[in-house]
Amino acid sequence: MLSLCLLLILGLSLSAYCAPQVSPSVEADAEYLLTTTDFMDSQFGMEVRDVEAGADALTVRTTGAEFVFQPSTDTLELRQLLGMARTAATVQFPDGALKGVAVTRQGSGAVLLNASEGALEMRINGDSLLMLRIKNEATVSYALGFEPLSVRQYMGDSLLLDEYGGVGSYVATNPRPVRSVTSELSVVHHLSAGQVLWVSVAPPKPFDWEASFNDRVVWHWSTETGYPSDANIDDWSKHANILLQQAEVMLWKDWGLRFIPRNGIDEFERVNTTCEKNGMRNIVYTSPYYFLASTEYEGEVMNTFEDFKGFHRGDGRGLNWPIFLEEIRKVVREYKPDGLYFDGIYDNVVRTYLISRKAREVVGDEGILEYHATGSPPGGGVYVPQIDAYFNFILRGEGRQQSYESDDYLRYFVSTYNISNAIGVLCNNNNYPLTEDFLNGLLDKNIRLHLIPGWLSDERGPALDAHYWPALTDSLKERVAKASTQRQEAGKAARARLREAIAKGTEGLREVYLEDFATDGDWAKAPQRAERLAKDAPPTISDAPGGWQATLSPNSEATMSCVDGRLEITSREHSYAYLERPLPDNVVAVQCKIRGVESFGQSWGPGVLLWTGAARHRIGLRTDDRAQIDRADGQLLFEGFHHNVWTWLRLRIVEGYMIYEAATDGHQWRLLRAEEMGELKGEKRLVVGMVPFNGENMEYDELGPRGLCYFDDVRVFVAGEEGP
Repeated sequence: MLSLCLLLILGLSLSAYCAPQVSPSVEADAEYLLTTTDFMDSQFGMEVRDVEAGADALTVRTTGAEFVFQPSTDTLELRQLLGMARTAATVQFPDGALKGVAVTRQGSGAVLLNASEGALEMRINGDSLLMLRIKNEATVSYALGFEPLSVRQYMGDSLLLDEYGGVGSYVATNPRPVRSVTSELSVVHHLSAGQVLWVSVAPPKPFDWEASFNDRVVWHWSTETGYPSDANIDDWSKHANILLQQAEVMLWKDWGLRFIPRNGIDEFERVNTTCEKNGMRNIVYTSPYYFLASTEYEGEVMNTFEDFKGFHRGDGRGLNWPIFLEEIRKVVREYKPDGLYFDGIYDNVVRTYLISRKAREVVGDEGILEYHATGSPPGGGVYVPQIDAYFNFILRGEGRQQSYESDDYLRYFVSTYNISNAIGVLCNNNNYPLTEDFLNGLLDKNIRLHLIPGWLSDERGPALDAHYWPALTDSLKERVAKASTQRQEAGKAARARLREAIAKGTEGLREVYLEDFATDGDWAKAPQRAERLAKDAPPTISDAPGGWQATLSPNSEATMSCVDGRLEITSREHSYAYLERPLPDNVVAVQCKIRGVESFGQSWGPGVLLWTGAARHRIGLRTDDRAQIDRADGQLLFEGFHHNVWTWLRLRIVEGYMIYEAATDGHQWRLLRAEEMGELKGEKRLVVGMVPFNGENMEYDELGPRGLCYFDDVRVFVAGEEGP
């Protein structure tokens, strides 16, 4: 359980005060969230509206969902109330798990339940988030009641959505199991004893249309002054009614440790007063992620732009969240801004959810919270709508310009509509052009933009005046609804075509290249090193037979040779040794037969990587008997791929998707992942061998022993019957 000091930080009343401490563990915080009497009151428009106990079922009704427990079948029906009234999913518990399910505590913001004589503990919050823990090892699965148009997966977590809402599931405490998705309509979680699982229903609250029209943010950032002049504020107030001050170092003294106005309280109050005179509200930067107090990194905090070499590291663990919480309480109490801007939070859902709810308590329901959530936990494109729901604005897309052409990214990651129903804002703090077509695409997906002051003096200001601001009226509601219907219908049709194309495999494709490694002998060898070089030292690069180029890392001790019609690679674990070749533009599939024998690594293991311009798509094998997919949004792991057994790996481009597949016999292919690619740009290149997860020539910090793996039967396919 949490310490008494930590309980005090959470807001409980104790007679003696003690300074906030770091959290003991994520597990302790997850335990607190599951069992606490904190958060029992409704918050930010989300509440428990009713609990109904019938003869055959127990129903908990929140603002956004109904949770219908049916003990006779050990099932829980998740009924979505907003976006579209429907059964979103049906959860299957182990036999007898729901026996005697009953409410043990009820408030306007949460319901605590248990079943099976306490072996199953549950909590349902007013935001439609279910938390559960089963005493013994168990399998919990759920079947969807709708066809998802966006299947977002990362490690053991899933978020499945369409235009009208969806469901998600998150393993809140470690060790995180490999989640098995048996199909796009079914998700299985194998939970260890006492592991905490969260299940969410979205959206948790209605969308605030009026706020999305009227709350217009000007986003100020400067390396020269953290405090805009009165003249600046006067001018910006003609275009916006909220000032977002993101000047990090220039705004706060010791900004990674505490928040003290750099130029004094009088200067800070001047900004507040001038904003108030101009009918603007003022929100300030206080990032949990870059707050390093009481961590081992606090000595690295920067406090000036002199000799600037980059911002100091962040800390995504969030173990010091109680200290950060106390600091933002001081900011709001002493400096009285209208709200807070969080530049990222943590890399785990537990502490991010906890600090988000506590931050909402700090600013109150009428205060403003903004979350820059490009890297939302748990990661890999998966996020928790119930975290986003406590913020007024969710800002996403920084540095992801290549994804702006992806409908899936914009609609299901940037837009929050019928997901969290916060106001989704595209982080367009770059030189991406604001064309009429681009702005219309954002509006159709119900995405907003902040105004960056520099836009008022370039072509983007007039573009907003002509195509963006005039659209923020009640007529946008009908426009968004119409666009949603069109996307839903088109998405279902596209999914049907995708399923049909996936089932065909390489039927109808033309094989244009086969590498059977028939040229026996040594292909490449890394030089012997007396001492280890830097992990990013230049690799050894040489030509290899068949038009390949061989690349071996400096400390790999790698050799490549062909023996008996197969490529044999020996190298140190966590180093790289691979073959690469260019591909024709019309290539649509590549595959390779791989066998990892011993000590062949994991994220630097044997695999196939397809480059399409700057975008990478990798599939490989791991020593821990799993397959691994690597793409821009992170890593996915899949069980059932044993070492020392030949495995066929394949990448296919189908209907605008990258298809990741594997087979143990070369014929019965298992679909691991179908991921929207957007428009393909740039030359294509094939990489085979000990391939780093990110495709970069960089070793891991610690190298393992020398290992062995084999490669054979590299094939390349193009569409159609003619051409090169």
